[in-house]
This record gives sequence, structure tokens and C-alpha cells, in this order.
Amino acid sequence: MKTNNNISNRRGRASISSLNRIKRVLLWVVGIIGAILGLVLWAFIRPIFRGVGWIVSALTAIAIIYWLLTL
Repeated sequence: MKTNNNISNRRGRASISSLNRIKRVLLWVVGIIGAILGLVLWAFIRPIFRGVGWIVSALTAIAIIYWLLTL
């Protein structure tokens, strides 16, 4: 009778080890997706920031030249 109770109590429930496996797989999937998104954003945003840096440098140089000429 005791074994029947154990079997009927576990019906419909996943075991702890299978839940741990699912969590581990989900963690790997989220990590891989995050790495791919990070690389894509790094590849596209880095040149934009680099271009913005050049624009800021050029504007600063123009402002300094203007300031020196108007003294």
C-alpha cells in the first residue's frame, strides 16, 4: 500500500533532477542568445560611437580655432 501511495503522489509531477536539467539548458540558451546579441550590438554600435568621437573632436578643433582667431 505504501508504494502505491508514493506512485500516486508523484503522478503528474516532474522530478527535481529533470527540473535542474531544464534550468541548466535554459541558462545555456539564454547565455548563447545574450552573447550573440552582445556581439551584434558591439559590431554595430562601436563604429557609431567611434564616428561620434570624430565629430566631437572636429567640432572642438573648429571651436578652438575660432576662439583663437577672435581673441
